[in-house]
Amino acid sequence: MERATYLILAYMVIWVGIAGYLTWLSGRQRQIARHLEELTAQLKRREVLS
Repeated sequence: MERATYLILAYMVIWVGIAGYLTWLSGRQRQIARHLEELTAQLKRREVLS
């Protein structure tokens, strides 16, 4: 293979890695947001009961 081919493949691997990482971060962010909503709801229930 030519050097340009290796360079293109390297960039593709990097961009796929970045896209995968961003997808993972997005999933984590949604999970944390859901958890925060649950905690907020629990706190509100405790305030109502007190």
